[in-house]
Amino acid sequence: MKNKHWLIILFVCLCIISCNNNDWILFRASNNYFPLTTGDRWTYETNGASELVKVISDTNAYGISCSYLTRNFADEFWTKDNNEVKKLVLRTVNYGGTDYTIQQVWTVQYHLPFVLGNYWSNTYNDTTTVLGDTFYTSQTITRKVVAVEDINVPAGSFLQTYKLEYIENVTINDSTEQYSGFEWYAPGLGLVKKIVNNTEQVLIDYSVK
Repeated sequence: MKNKHWLIILFVCLCIISCNNNDWILFRASNNYFPLTTGDRWTYETNGASELVKVISDTNAYGISCSYLTRNFADEFWTKDNNEVKKLVLRTVNYGGTDYTIQQVWTVQYHLPFVLGNYWSNTYNDTTTVLGDTFYTSQTITRKVVAVEDINVPAGSFLQTYKLEYIENVTINDSTEQYSGFEWYAPGLGLVKKIVNNTEQVLIDYSVK
């Protein structure tokens, strides 16, 4: 009889845990981790320096409908559908005061929805000749969803954030740069923390509709 009581208690506990897990899964699935509404803004801090990211408007860039953002007044273009988040990458070289484009490509940055354990990697290659010089460019973006965590940053405390591990390699001719670290995305808000090559960036203020 005693064993029966313990089995009932164990069953109830497992049901409670399962219900809570399902509630959190539904909560995460119903939230937007990449808000891109005109007027949305995020302010980050890295080593005492602030960075303002702001959604300016909807627009069309290089044949794709997208969102126009500024990052400390530098232009960025992002687009999002049900499955992917893409960023327009433009790389240039300067000759005699004139910038020439050596890479122009919409890169897949994220696959949606986030699911714990999901992994993706995309490589983009370009070869361009500028004033007789040939430039070979290659960019590989790799990300994996490694955890779901609650996190505290100066802008507040956020539950059920997705933690992503990432590696990005950029090669121009014989020169390669590597960036690696982690990102945390909060439901309904977006990026709240990022570590790049051991340098930490945290959200300090935001306004999201």
